[in-house]
Amino acid sequence: MRMTSIRRRPSSPATLYRLIYRSQNDIPAIEIGREIRSILVSSRHNNAANNVTGALLFTASGFAQVLEGPRDVVELTFERIGADRRHSDVMVLSFTPTERRCFPQWWMAFCGQTASVDPFSEQNSGNPPLTNLHTATGGDILRLLEKLIQREDEWIAA
Repeated sequence: MRMTSIRRRPSSPATLYRLIYRSQNDIPAIEIGREIRSILVSSRHNNAANNVTGALLFTASGFAQVLEGPRDVVELTFERIGADRRHSDVMVLSFTPTERRCFPQWWMAFCGQTASVDPFSEQNSGNPPLTNLHTATGGDILRLLEKLIQREDEWIAA
């Protein structure tokens, strides 16, 4: 499994960081529902306990995720994620300090897509603002997740 790493540095507990990564889906099709539920249950529990917020996008082609919180906690969370057997080719796209959380109300928001509506599929690569998962930037992923989560918030409020 290829995984980019992040270098640990001490930070102020008040400093907020955002990490964005993407990876290749390695979950067998027959196990997707069960495995995604497992990921969400454990991540929401762990994130609530550690003051980490974020959003996860799952598609047929892979995962994209945003994690927000104190730097040391985000680093440890990412190390656990990177070692997970359910994905490979893990690549950090962005890891920077930030002034605000994009997903402050979500221990782990989720957007799941099927192969027929995969926003990162090769067939959709020419339709902005969506790009292929393997060429998407951290900004592409953040904007997509913000838009998808906002729609979900609007639907829940209606």
